[in-house]
Amino acid sequence: MNYSENNFMGKLVFVEWVDTVSDAGWETKETVNTKLVKQVGWVVHNDEDVLKIASTVSEEEYYSITAIPVGCIRTVRYPQKISTL
Repeated sequence: MNYSENNFMGKLVFVEWVDTVSDAGWETKETVNTKLVKQVGWVVHNDEDVLKIASTVSEEEYYSITAIPVGCIRTVRYPQKISTL
């Protein structure tokens, strides 16, 4: 999905995305799996390749930016209500 076509810029969003996991030791293929990440942030950049969200926004700078490859994103939506993990 091309998230650059949506009007997410500058908005607070909830993103569910799949993160890669690796291990440097001897493991079985069953013990190493991807992780589903649930993250909230302000959209500071989005195009056909990457969605970037920041945890904190000031007038000219951003803090704690996460760059998420579009292929890893499961959903992007506006937060509806506060819920528990």
